[in-house]
Amino acid sequence: MRLSNRIGLLFALCAACGPAAAALASSEQQVRDLFEAMHMQQTLGQMNAQMAGMMQKKLPCVPAEYWQGFIDGDGARAVVDRMVPVFQRHFSAEEIDGLLKFYRSPLGQKVLTEMPAAMAEAVQAGQQWGQERTKTMLAELQKKGTLNAQGRCPAAVAADEESAAAPAKPARKSTRHHKAPAHKAKPATRAKPAGKAAAKPAAKPAATQPAAKGTAQKKKSAAQPSGTADGTP
Repeated sequence: MRLSNRIGLLFALCAACGPAAAALASSEQQVRDLFEAMHMQQTLGQMNAQMAGMMQKKLPCVPAEYWQGFIDGDGARAVVDRMVPVFQRHFSAEEIDGLLKFYRSPLGQKVLTEMPAAMAEAVQAGQQWGQERTKTMLAELQKKGTLNAQGRCPAAVAADEESAAAPAKPARKSTRHHKAPAHKAKPATRAKPAGKAAAKPAAKPAATQPAAKGTAQKKKSAAQPSGTADGTP
């Protein structure tokens, strides 16, 4: 097939798929009709009750009545407004019509009524099976010796025993704390500055010696005139 023929066939397929693709887009009203058939407002009310119970357990100091308005009328409309484009992206118009027919039927209404209880019982059954399966697999590991009789790894038990048998570590920490004040007492032994300060006043009397020599010379000079023979000054 020539390239021009391939290009022409491609354009023809695009032209044929264009209207069909546009028809697949679901409208906002379709999705809102689906929410009405699915009793979305009631579902949001149940979510509000569950959220109020959770918040009451988490914050017991807050009255339970405060959380009852977590999803009020305005909140429900806001949630629905945000959910509409999500369903439009994931479901085509034909699929929305099919869902509408199903949920408007007696079977669809029964699904909406019984599904919450059925899912809760299914979750409980799954949890029970998981517990039984876990016991079976743990028993196999105990037979192989991978786990001990208590269902624990031997290495983990040995590590716990070693940590329990070493209580001497806090005593070492206490001795370190006692050594610290001994280092702080070192400044009290610095007596050198005191010795230097005491030596300076001791050296001051030496400065008085020239004064003593000066007085002795004055006495000698004063004594010389009295010792002359003629008595002249």
